[in-house]
Amino acid sequence: MDEQLRRAYELTARRVPMIADQIAHPGAASFPAVRLTDPGWLADRVADTEARWGSDGPRVNGTLWWYSASSTLTGIPIATALVTGVAAHPGLGDAVAFLRDDGYLGGITASSGLPVTEGLSELAAEMAAALTPIVDALAAVSGVRHAAMWAITTDSIANRALDAGTACGDRARGSIFARGLVDALRRAGVVLPDPRFVDVRAGTLSRRFTQRASCCLIYETPGSGKCVSCPRRPAEDRLRGLAALVT
Repeated sequence: MDEQLRRAYELTARRVPMIADQIAHPGAASFPAVRLTDPGWLADRVADTEARWGSDGPRVNGTLWWYSASSTLTGIPIATALVTGVAAHPGLGDAVAFLRDDGYLGGITASSGLPVTEGLSELAAEMAAALTPIVDALAAVSGVRHAAMWAITTDSIANRALDAGTACGDRARGSIFARGLVDALRRAGVVLPDPRFVDVRAGTLSRRFTQRASCCLIYETPGSGKCVSCPRRPAEDRLRGLAALVT
């Protein structure tokens, strides 16, 4: 790991606590990040998710696994970029990843940093090159549509950018970054929807949330309901739930 990235990780971990857990990994549990593109390995993740959740069908389990993995894969470069101006390189080639105890992707550690340039074109190109083969392979083994996975990716970008923007003292800055990154990903050839946001007021307070374009399908697992922000909830019900989270 180069010194520039090491410093970016240190600064980001102080501002965005979840990042500290995503870049630290026990050596015995780590693996080359390129394994994320292996159809056989991904099929095992889908099967493991089914065993843990008791959910029926690879489509649901592939969706659940990607909902978490895409958040990690996009969240670390976004957070380091917003906090320091240097993104953890999103490429898989020299990176090391690890799984959490629950079978989801726990984190990924890059070996170099990528200075953020105007227009985010380089970051988007590298992110597209990393994510596309994972999406292709996971779609093949799970039956989840490409469009659904890219919609999940958009929501992951939006959520993690809002978190990082909040850590930097400006949640709106996060939404601006998310829109810019998605635009740049489109220019790099990825077809994905716009990130959408909604400002929810509760009393005198207001907070910006992602207006999701995707569903994680967790409600299709035994004993689970729809998330507060689920796009399949009636709009009024969703806004009431989000208002309760405004702080």
